[in-house]
Amino acid sequence: MSYIDERKENGEMNKELVKSAPEIMKAFGDLHAEYSKESATTLVEKEMVALGISITIKCIPCMLAHITSFKKAGGTREQLVDVIKTCILMNGGPGTAYGAKALKMYDELD
Repeated sequence: MSYIDERKENGEMNKELVKSAPEIMKAFGDLHAEYSKESATTLVEKEMVALGISITIKCIPCMLAHITSFKKAGGTREQLVDVIKTCILMNGGPGTAYGAKALKMYDELD
């Protein structure tokens, strides 16, 4: 499955979760909206942190969501490579494996 298709499938699954647990999903959405506000840290910087965590915990759906947000916020491929380098430093082999996936996602996703 392509990462574009996987992102779409994740979105469809989340719609069902919203129907099944509307209160908690609204609270999570509110948390995300608060997180997304500009502050002392730009949205690109926040997304770089989120990507580093996503790569480290090996969460493909998180990586897909945060790469999409990172790109929308203006994040560059070079910035993503810097995040991946940090993941490799802190995680070794898994940082390389999931860092490579993140780079492929960046290149594939719109």
